[in-house]
Amino acid sequence: MSGRPNIVLVVMDDLGYGDLSCMGNTILNTPRIDSIAAGGITLRHMYAASAVCTPSRAALLTGRYPQRVGLPKVLNPRDGTGLSEWEHTLPELLRDAGYRTAMFGKWHLGCRPEHYPTRHGFDEYAGLLYSNDMHPVELFEGEHISTADVDQATLTRAYTDHAIDFMERHSNEEAGRPFFVYLAHTMPHIPLHVEAEFRGRSAGGRYGDVVESLDHHVGRLLDALDDLGLADDTLVMVTSDNGPWFEGSTGGLRGTKLHTYEGGIRVPFVARWPGRIPAGAVSDQPACLFDLLPTLAGLAGGSVPQDRPIDGVDVSALLAGGSVPEPRPLFFFHWWTLNAVRSGRWKLHLDRFPRDPNRAQDRELPQLFDLELDPAETYDLKDRHPDVLEHLTDLARRFEDEIAGQREAAEARAAGRATAGHPADGGRPLSSR
Repeated sequence: MSGRPNIVLVVMDDLGYGDLSCMGNTILNTPRIDSIAAGGITLRHMYAASAVCTPSRAALLTGRYPQRVGLPKVLNPRDGTGLSEWEHTLPELLRDAGYRTAMFGKWHLGCRPEHYPTRHGFDEYAGLLYSNDMHPVELFEGEHISTADVDQATLTRAYTDHAIDFMERHSNEEAGRPFFVYLAHTMPHIPLHVEAEFRGRSAGGRYGDVVESLDHHVGRLLDALDDLGLADDTLVMVTSDNGPWFEGSTGGLRGTKLHTYEGGIRVPFVARWPGRIPAGAVSDQPACLFDLLPTLAGLAGGSVPQDRPIDGVDVSALLAGGSVPEPRPLFFFHWWTLNAVRSGRWKLHLDRFPRDPNRAQDRELPQLFDLELDPAETYDLKDRHPDVLEHLTDLARRFEDEIAGQREAAEARAAGRATAGHPADGGRPLSSR
């Protein structure tokens, strides 16, 4: 892949792996997102780095496991922590490469001024600083509250309007100034809200109405790119931050949001860049949302930081219909506890949330699944493949030790700064073993 594309990244909140008709859903209709898959590629083994939103989004924007970033759990408005200024984010890397950058939608990486999106690489921002089930629900524009009494039914349209306006304003920029739009929709996270024109439209109830509304507004983005003559010059991606919660489809995968079984961490992912991504392509090679940082930085002509571990890898060859030359294991945590590791076709579960050692299914851990044979993680094969069990257990323990060592070092530095009268910063450099 060559050239410097405009980049539009659409991330839904809690959209399930099986919620799109292009992923096999026969109840919900998502023709506009399906058109991205038809005109581009579907990555059927794309993972979020976490089964909940804050750590998933931290990983996406930093290219690093959220445990390295110091954001392993969901933040609430009362938390004083957030994304550290020491982190180099995707929009910062793109802005350094000459891009105009904007974010519209849910942030959820801290709500103090030092954590705002505009302090982490975005030229423009409008949206909610945290989830729509947390209070107060306030709409920000830039660094100021624009609406303190938000009608959540208007958010999907409003975010899309902002994105289209941004693209229109920068469509005639001087050569070499492409744009990056991060559109992080609030829906279909509960509580569900949808515009009146979509209520009762879907056979999938209120949840289906919300998803079909999201699809409609993705279509508006695509139409705007066509009208501006930018469709061929723009990489469009649609995905989700984790699996579905109380409603939604995992496409038959086990578990939901909060769980590190496939249903909680495997997410839909479709991408289109005409002439650069082959139409109708499908890949079953594992990838993770934190791969987007090195991938997009590379496409933009930028570079990733060299002074810290970057866990993502450049998957531009994968998007182009090829493969990643060096497959690597992927590790999945709940907070600070390593739950699972995937390597190739194999997935090993060492722990789970919630954990109750008195329950029979928890006493069965560890569990080993062959995801090519058994994507629903139904049949434990650890007794049949003791060599695989040993290998993955060793990978997991070594990585767990690495993260634990980095956490201890970060806490010691934080304690030293606090003793010296300086604010603790959990995002300082963490050495890699």
